[in-house]
Amino acid sequence: MELSTILFAHPLAFLGGATLIVLSIRRWIQYYKSWVNVPVVGGQGIFESWRAARRWGRLAPQLLQEGYGLHGDFAFQVATPTGWDVCICNDAMIREYLNAPDEYLSSIAPIQGFFQSKFTAPGLFHKIPSSIMSKALTWSRNRTRSSDQYFPNFIKQLEYSFEREVNDHMNLDGWNPLDCYTIARRLTMGLVAKLLIGDGCRNSANIDLFCDYTAEIIIGGPYIRRFPEFLKPRKIKSDEMAKEGKQPEDLTDWLWRWSQDENNGHSELDIAQLLAANTFGASFNTTVVLVQCLCELATRTEYVDLIRQEVILTLKTHDDIWTKEGIESMKKLDSFIKECHRFNCFDHAGTPRVVKKDFQFKNGLRIPKGTVLLTPNAAMLFDEAYIKNPLEFDGLRFYDLAKSSETPEVFKYTSTSPHYLQFGDGKHVCPGRFFAADEVRLILAYLLFHFDIKLQGSLPKDFKIKRHNLADLGVNILLKKIER
Repeated sequence: MELSTILFAHPLAFLGGATLIVLSIRRWIQYYKSWVNVPVVGGQGIFESWRAARRWGRLAPQLLQEGYGLHGDFAFQVATPTGWDVCICNDAMIREYLNAPDEYLSSIAPIQGFFQSKFTAPGLFHKIPSSIMSKALTWSRNRTRSSDQYFPNFIKQLEYSFEREVNDHMNLDGWNPLDCYTIARRLTMGLVAKLLIGDGCRNSANIDLFCDYTAEIIIGGPYIRRFPEFLKPRKIKSDEMAKEGKQPEDLTDWLWRWSQDENNGHSELDIAQLLAANTFGASFNTTVVLVQCLCELATRTEYVDLIRQEVILTLKTHDDIWTKEGIESMKKLDSFIKECHRFNCFDHAGTPRVVKKDFQFKNGLRIPKGTVLLTPNAAMLFDEAYIKNPLEFDGLRFYDLAKSSETPEVFKYTSTSPHYLQFGDGKHVCPGRFFAADEVRLILAYLLFHFDIKLQGSLPKDFKIKRHNLADLGVNILLKKIER
């Protein structure tokens, strides 16, 4: 029988065979085009690497840990569905790639790829450079140290949020169950809204909008289109305040004035999209860390009174007023937060960069265009070379280390280093980490001052907070109001 007759008689078989051939050729090209001269973990060769890539989503933590254990002084590569990802372990090489020019290594591209932010959060890397949001956050950080009402207004918002999100849901004099994720998300979002839109944070519809947008980032278009409407009256108010020489009230004011001063043609929509996108950036990881801290506090109740006493003493020292200086002086609380974040590491692979142009390290290692560089974040956080007894939770770990160190500031929650990359490092270190730390410290300190806390029941076996399961954790904490 002629080949053409067979093909016409079995078109589906022909189509399937052709597809398999095309995919194999594509995989072959991808395999050799993205090859880097470093050791391989997980499988080598076209078919073995294909199998390893299929397992990446499920076994990434184990593969990164294995690679770090074998090649922790250099680098290794693992096959992923998009090609070879190169994991950099050496301190000097980590510093080098995290400070490389943006034209070679992009910190934006990995986020754009993972969240498809071109469609879900166009303001994140739209028309306004990310450096402008960094400047806005620096302005806000400096403003919190001023003698005006900027920081005290955050405290008022915190008190309002606790009244609305916690007290209004407590019906008993004793212990009251509250969903851990819901409480963490809405308390965090209240402070984020205060930062971004000022007094608009008191409008529950805005908090709902921010929460909905963050939860539905994948289909965020309908939410983004709603933002410009509430910004229109803000433009008029911001212009009037600028004429009177008054300080901006929030980041919306700051960004609007920047757009007018620079005369750069950015519209209300551009600013609205930037704010919408940064709602996600400012709240998502902070909510995760707060959930981690609440779960650890509720299950490790020996830390509750210890940290509460630090809060009480700090308030007495500052005339029973919540101050920026007081919050930053709570070193035991800061240590507990950092240990919660370390022990419950959320991102096993950290600081990803996409190579935009062929890049060569100083030691001669060449990385081709299209490769993803990353670090073994979790593996380093559990490395005995840097952390004593890393598998044990020690809420005062960094407090004790700071006490015995000549450079105690390196143990603060917001500090970074090549082997502590929870906030990144180098030229693109997270600019919002100081605000995020203030949020978590404020919420936990306020909660411990006013409430007792414990867990309802017990955490599920192998409990782990992941990127996709936050809303379905099903963890309830029990709160009981302390009469003062």
